[in-house]
Amino acid sequence: MGRLLRRLAVVLFVLIVVAGVFMAVTVAPVNRVVKPGAPWQVQTMQYIDSVLSAPLPADTHRLMAGFGKASITPSRPVATAGYVKRKGARFTAVRDTVFVRAAVIEKGGRRTAIVSLDMLIVPPLLVEKLNEALHNTPFTPNMLYLSATHTHNSIGQWDNHLVGEIYAGKYDKELVGFLLKQIKTALLSALADVQPVALYYGQTAVSEAVVNRLVAGGAVDSLMHALQFACADGSRAVVVSYPAHATCLSSKDLRLSADYPGELVTRLERGGYRFALFLAGAVGSHAPAPMPDGDAKIEFMAATLEKALHTTRFSPVQGSDLRLTHIPVAMPPQQVRLTAGWRIRPWLSEMLLGKSPVKLSVLQLGNTVFVGTPCDFSGMLTPPLYAAARQHSLNICVTSFNGGYIGYITPDELYDMNAYETQIMNWYGPGNGAYLSGCIKNIISQTAQAGAY
Repeated sequence: MGRLLRRLAVVLFVLIVVAGVFMAVTVAPVNRVVKPGAPWQVQTMQYIDSVLSAPLPADTHRLMAGFGKASITPSRPVATAGYVKRKGARFTAVRDTVFVRAAVIEKGGRRTAIVSLDMLIVPPLLVEKLNEALHNTPFTPNMLYLSATHTHNSIGQWDNHLVGEIYAGKYDKELVGFLLKQIKTALLSALADVQPVALYYGQTAVSEAVVNRLVAGGAVDSLMHALQFACADGSRAVVVSYPAHATCLSSKDLRLSADYPGELVTRLERGGYRFALFLAGAVGSHAPAPMPDGDAKIEFMAATLEKALHTTRFSPVQGSDLRLTHIPVAMPPQQVRLTAGWRIRPWLSEMLLGKSPVKLSVLQLGNTVFVGTPCDFSGMLTPPLYAAARQHSLNICVTSFNGGYIGYITPDELYDMNAYETQIMNWYGPGNGAYLSGCIKNIISQTAQAGAY
C-alpha cells in the first residue's frame, strides 16, 4: 500500500508540474501598461507622415468611373458566417442574391476600385490569394479599397484556422476559388464600363435606424455617408456607408441573405441609380433599429435609408485628385483574453486565430477621404474624427473590414466592460481605440497639410 501511495504521489507531482509548465507557456496576466509613444506607434505615425504629406502632382485629366457586379451566391448550400451558435449549419434557402460589387475610378495613369462583398468580412485568406487571382489583369490588390456589408447571413467556410472554422464553418478551398473568380469578374466588368463622371458627397443623420448595443443610451454615430457619381451619359451611381450591424435576421434564420444593405442597393437600383454599392461603416458598437428580427426589419432599414438618401443634400467634391494608400499599422502583441485578467500568450492565439497584415486603407477623392479599417471599428470613436476633418474642410467616412481583421476596436475606457465586444473580441489589449483613432487623425492632418484638394 505504501508503494502504491508513493507512485500515486509521484504521478500527481508530475501532473502538477506538467500543468504548471503548460499554464506558464500558454497564459499570462493581461498587460495593462499603455505607453504613449511605444515603438509600434512611432513607426506607424512616421510612415503616415512620410507617405501622405507629399502633395500629388497637378493632373488635368478627367475623372472616369465604371461599375460592375457579380453574383457570389454558391450553387450549393454552404455554411453561413456570423453566429457561432449555428455551429457551421448550411443555408437552407436563398432569400436574396449576394454579390460582389466594384466601382473602378481612374484619373490619368492612376486606377483604383472600391470593392464590397455581401459577406461578414473580407476574409484575410481571400486577400492573400488576390495577387494570384488578378494576375494578367489590369489590377493588383494594392489598387483595391475593400470592404464588406457585414451581413451575418452570407457565405462562410473561408478561414482555415481553428477559431475561424468555429464561427464560419469548415474551410472550403473550392468556394474561396469561386469568390476570387467573381471578384475578378466584377472588376473587369466595371473597367469595361468607365466613362467621365463628376463626384458629389453628402451625409445625413438617420437616428431612427441605429442604436448603441454596447452602452444603453450611449453615443451613436448615425451618419449615412454617400458618394454620388454623375455619369456623362446622364445616369447616376452611388456608394453608401452606414454604421449599423447587418443583423436583421436572427441566428435561427438559415436563409442566405445580404440583409438590409442588399435590400437597400436593390431599391436604389430600381429607383433611379444605375448602380449602388454599400460599405459597412463604424459598426463596432452599433445595432440596427430596435425591432423584432425578420423580413420586416430588413424592409424598415432599407426603406428608411433610401428615403434619407433621396433627401440628402449633395455638394460637389472639391478637387479631383485620386490617391489610394495602404498604410501598414504596427501592433503590440495579441492579448486575447480568457478572463478579465488573464490572456492567451500570442504564439497560441496567433495559431488559433491567425495573424493577418494590419493596415489602414486611405482613399482620397479631392476633399473626400474614405478610411478603411481592419476591424469592427466602433461608431463611438468616430465623432472626434468627424470634428477633426471639419477643421480641415475635409469629408471623412470610416469603414470596416478592409481585408485584415484584428477584432473589435472600442473606446479604451470600456476595456473592462463585461461584453462580447470588449472581452472576447478585443484581441490586442488596452489602448488601441486611442491608437487607431490617433492614426486616423494624423491621416486627416497630413492630407490637409499636403493640400491635395
